[in-house]
Amino acid sequence: MGLPESPPRPSLAVATNLFPPVAWGYELWRVRALTLLSGRRFPLEEEFAQLVAALEPVRGGVFADLGTSTGLYARALLRSGAARVYAIDLSPAMLRMAVRKARGLEGLVPVLARAERLPLPCASCDGVAVGGSWNEFPQPERVAAEMARVLKPGGRYFVMFAHAQNSPLQRLLAMSGLRFPSGEEVQATLGKVGLIGRAWREGGVGFVSGNKVVPTV
Repeated sequence: MGLPESPPRPSLAVATNLFPPVAWGYELWRVRALTLLSGRRFPLEEEFAQLVAALEPVRGGVFADLGTSTGLYARALLRSGAARVYAIDLSPAMLRMAVRKARGLEGLVPVLARAERLPLPCASCDGVAVGGSWNEFPQPERVAAEMARVLKPGGRYFVMFAHAQNSPLQRLLAMSGLRFPSGEEVQATLGKVGLIGRAWREGGVGFVSGNKVVPTV
């Protein structure tokens, strides 16, 4: 039997999220992020509406929010009636802030883990969400496989990410370990593991959503 595989060394972009000041200030940036990236007014409320619509039915369901950061997507799902949301992140500082901001909401389950190796049973989730962290995942193919594993047949997913633009800023940020795929690339990565969906973009923001295909006999 071989030795267990070691996780990849965190990139600079990922390591930065481990510091408490980053968690404290994260939502100051996040509330403006899609407006800046898309080139139009794109408030969180509109983003959350797209998230919930993509993952319907939400009420009474169980969801996983991968790379939850301070739990923005997790809170949006709980406020829409989700019974439980696993808020998954590898930053203790981010998870502490997620728990703090979810005070008064029932059903948040903070989980310190990598998205490439989820400590969740197979077919345990009605839906999976990723809000921007796709750009930080060092092994997106493994994340996709884990999404497919934990989703129930027919379960739905929603992924938002900074879309490839071939800009000097993106080339500079790539040096920190961030990845900037196209919607077609993300769609293809998910499709390889049976997560079929559609891709669209608004300026520098990409989206992919769909569902886990039910195998036919």
